[in-house]
Amino acid sequence: MRMKTLLIVVCMVTIVSAQDSNDPEHPRIDTASPAFIESTRSSIQRLSEAGFEHDLQTPTLGANPDEIFQTQLQRIKTAIPLSTPVDKAQQGLVYDFVLQPGHYGRPPGNLGTQGKLVSERALVAYVTDVVARQLRNDGFSVLIVSADKYPRPIPAAKVFLAIHAEGSVSPCHAKASLAYDSTSSLLAMHAVGWALSSALGYRYSDFAKDNYTAAERDYYMFRVVRADRLKGLLELGELTCEDKEKQLISSSELIGVNIASALKYVARMQMTAK
Repeated sequence: MRMKTLLIVVCMVTIVSAQDSNDPEHPRIDTASPAFIESTRSSIQRLSEAGFEHDLQTPTLGANPDEIFQTQLQRIKTAIPLSTPVDKAQQGLVYDFVLQPGHYGRPPGNLGTQGKLVSERALVAYVTDVVARQLRNDGFSVLIVSADKYPRPIPAAKVFLAIHAEGSVSPCHAKASLAYDSTSSLLAMHAVGWALSSALGYRYSDFAKDNYTAAERDYYMFRVVRADRLKGLLELGELTCEDKEKQLISSSELIGVNIASALKYVARMQMTAK
């Protein structure tokens, strides 16, 4: 992917969530933030100059899409619980990453958005596990927390990322998005967005028209976790749109690998600018 001419027009699209409007894990993201719009061009340039795109994977040309889809669907459906137990924290350790898969640890019947083929909880648990394994393989410290029960005291981290999938009462109207705390690095936010767009086969300059917002106060984990580089909630895309659900399933491994690459970059980057 080469970014030569960048004309970024960020559209303001209202997401109508299929979730209960009172669910703090599904904040309503109405518009892109001005800070995001203003930082897009410079962030893409900075990431490009750092060679960020070379660490990202894209869908393989010539691969059998039906075979990939069926393989990933079975992995998601038959996957055992996360490979590392949740809620096990080492006291006093500032983690490189704290990850929270949406709705994980909740009882049957509370699985988040439900697609035709997979639940939100199953999909994001799989993606989160891929992310965690990639990070740990490079020596980073990772803590995975469940949806409702957190270690006490709340651990600190360089990065906190909750991973969800979206739903809409009007299918095929919701988009991928990243809600982020106003103290987060905008460059870090763009890195995560670019990683997701690459896994789904989009140019980031086009993908960046999806929704981004700052100061996500409605999501309760933001109130208690401390993260000095990125505190974000990533919506991977819409499960209630059949084509998008199939795309998310087929790309689930790539999504995890690319998000991990972005988070590694965030952990290592020099914090000289937001």
